[in-house]
Amino acid sequence: MTAKETGAKNAGAGTSAPGGTQSVQRALALLKSVAEHNRQGARLSPLARKLGLHVATARRLLQVLAEEGIVTYDPITKLYHLGLELFRLGNQAQQYAIRNRFHTALQKIAQETQDTVFLLIRLGNDVLCADMIQGEYPIRTILVDVGSRRPLGIGAGSLALIAFSSPEDFEQVVKANTPRYSQFQGRTEKEIRAMAKKALKNGYVLSDGLFHKDAASVGVPVMDEDGQVICAVTVSAIRSRMKPKRREQIVELVKEQTRPEIIGL
Repeated sequence: MTAKETGAKNAGAGTSAPGGTQSVQRALALLKSVAEHNRQGARLSPLARKLGLHVATARRLLQVLAEEGIVTYDPITKLYHLGLELFRLGNQAQQYAIRNRFHTALQKIAQETQDTVFLLIRLGNDVLCADMIQGEYPIRTILVDVGSRRPLGIGAGSLALIAFSSPEDFEQVVKANTPRYSQFQGRTEKEIRAMAKKALKNGYVLSDGLFHKDAASVGVPVMDEDGQVICAVTVSAIRSRMKPKRREQIVELVKEQTRPEIIGL
């Protein structure tokens, strides 16, 4: 089989496919090829040649992808790269995949503690609240809404996402986010670093009235089997419910409910 025939097969260009289906298959094949060369950028002619497409057909499909933000085109370098819209969709997919995997665990934690439980994931230098379960305790602490974003380091779970990552990663994020910290109750880089240092000693992050004066939260990192942080769980309550002994009990509960074998990692 020639390279051109192989490319046509990969592009889904068989004559049996209906026109609309064939266009979708070709567009997806182009997108995958752009992804393969995303670091250096992809040129039109090699893309078309690889997939066995006419240059005009490849250009038309790439223009549609560019209009939707799935790819970008630089008219000066004449290179295609993956677009921001694709990353946004990928982040949403990650959000719901992790949310589905952890939802039952969050429910059990909320049921046992009766407090509010949050699932937090990382998006670049930001944290995203992917899920929240409210406990039955009459006084509730709703610190963030599902879908809201903040700088990494702001909030117990948010800080847990980087405090337990590599020192290099922690430094990069804190330096990038330092100008943003003062927007949240006047927090400083020094305070964030002190909390992270204490968290490494305790095994969890404690926020006692720092980001919300009437609330206390514990943020627990969730690790995969290789010890990499994949998300964090925060349990929040009014400060009077977060005495040291109870904090330790909550942390152990979170760790138990998020063990790899429990959540299927």
